[in-house]
Amino acid sequence: MTSSPSSALLPASGEDGYLTIHGLRHHYIRWGEREGDPVLLLHGLMNNARYWEHIAARFGPGYTIYAPDLRGHGETEHAPGGYLVWAFALDLRAFIEELDLEAVDLVAHSIGSRVAMAYARDHSHRIKHLVLADMGPQMADAGARGIRKSTGESRKTPGFATEAEALDHFAQIYAGQPRDFLLRQLAAALVLDDASGNLVFRFDPAIHQATGRAAIVEIPYLWESLEHITCPTLVIRAEKSKVLSPEIAQEMVRRLPHASFVEIPEAGHQVPLHQPEAFTAAVRDFLST
Repeated sequence: MTSSPSSALLPASGEDGYLTIHGLRHHYIRWGEREGDPVLLLHGLMNNARYWEHIAARFGPGYTIYAPDLRGHGETEHAPGGYLVWAFALDLRAFIEELDLEAVDLVAHSIGSRVAMAYARDHSHRIKHLVLADMGPQMADAGARGIRKSTGESRKTPGFATEAEALDHFAQIYAGQPRDFLLRQLAAALVLDDASGNLVFRFDPAIHQATGRAAIVEIPYLWESLEHITCPTLVIRAEKSKVLSPEIAQEMVRRLPHASFVEIPEAGHQVPLHQPEAFTAAVRDFLST
């Protein structure tokens, strides 16, 4: 049994919302007034909606930013039905329909990009612009090994013994951000494990299915899906990425009917964290076309 750390009681930036989708309680955050142009942000494996707070703040007025916790992540319930890309994509379809969003700009990072590809295959008519950040239908070998390793290690990690240790962790990830921002990240990403007394990461340990052997069958499906995506699509690659190789990115651009490409210098796979200004500028420039 787990409970949220005391930091969860702090006022949060953005407005929390909850929907029941396919029998699971889903959590999301909205930034901005409802009248703005809707932008939907999808996080990567083992992250959560709060991952995007520093990016949402950079969009400025005129946009309404929605960021869901994907199934098995954050405050969204764990999914007995599993974590293959088709399940995530069905959740996304229902999420957009429940919020009555006629058309959205869809920005996705890492595993979120695989979800976006599967959704966009049949729903390009509901996407104004699609951004796929540092993830393709398949991963470069080094990146695949790294993600599987980090997923496995995260399942065994004891977490953090104190809130101070956890804050130090997030301070390294979000360099220069104020304490209240770090506390919101902590509250979104961690829960207090009653058995150990430690703060542990808030995601389903079974989430490793998303990158396991069962997910291999998704690769040809996602490659073929690219050819059906008719909306304008931007492929973003981080210069130092071990996940999205130049060759895979090039093939994505070739297969997508309306593709653009940007490589962001001095960034690894977590490009929204490593280069938030450059990432947001690339996305906003693309959305304005």
